[in-house]
Amino acid sequence: MSLDSILQKYRTNATSERDKGNMFEKLMLAYLQTDTFYATKFKTIWLWNDFPAR
Repeated sequence: MSLDSILQKYRTNATSERDKGNMFEKLMLAYLQTDTFYATKFKTIWLWNDFPAR
């Protein structure tokens, strides 16, 4: 599945702009945690609502 098709699915299924943003945020979290390059670069990756210094 391509990034474009994932984003189009999010646009179609989102109930609001916030919902679309939440889906994208979770996609990026999963990507950064599993990609072989980025997975070792970060100790912790936070979603915006979970970020302690927010």
